[in-house]
Amino acid sequence: MRPARVDYDVVAHLYDTTPHRTKPIDPDLLSFIGQRATTADITVLDVGCGTGNQLIANRPILTDARMVGLDRSSGMLYQARLKGPDIAWVQADGSVLPFQTDSFDFITCQFALHHIQNKAAMLRETFRVLRHRGRFVVRNVCPQDCPDWLFYDYFPESLVIDLEDFWPPESITAEMDKAGFVAVAVEREPLLRKNHICLVTIRGGKPLSGERVI
Repeated sequence: MRPARVDYDVVAHLYDTTPHRTKPIDPDLLSFIGQRATTADITVLDVGCGTGNQLIANRPILTDARMVGLDRSSGMLYQARLKGPDIAWVQADGSVLPFQTDSFDFITCQFALHHIQNKAAMLRETFRVLRHRGRFVVRNVCPQDCPDWLFYDYFPESLVIDLEDFWPPESITAEMDKAGFVAVAVEREPLLRKNHICLVTIRGGKPLSGERVI
């Protein structure tokens, strides 16, 4: 097992002072709850939640929901608890989720999958704890789509590291298929300018037991 590339316990107190840490309400969550008859008893999990900014941004649209943020960094979770005391913050590895089967309606992993070394196990675990007819959304940087990103021009060694850490979308979807996810779909956001990195969002669901998926 390779050592972590960044010690987030050390930088946690500075994390929210860096650019682009403020989050809007998650549009995928808005879409998901818009398709439900009720939001009563909805449960939300963010794997690799960091300092909790996404869950805190989502709280106003689900004031009574059970929200859980999971991260392996105690320092990041300490910062999250200061900002969101009404959210459950759990320290654990994303590949070994400490929750019962069928616990969550909506699970996200945003810009964190590359930090999880056993990604296949994480995807299997996510499927296990996702409720039937729930939704999983993973969003991340996609270095495979933008090797000519300006940052890589200046630091070409970073591309080598990122290609090791960031799975291509095809690998993620293949493992999601193996885990049992259905309706797996990939949305790519291409490189529009040299100073913008490419992003990818992958969505999948969990059918009812015995439900036929066409």
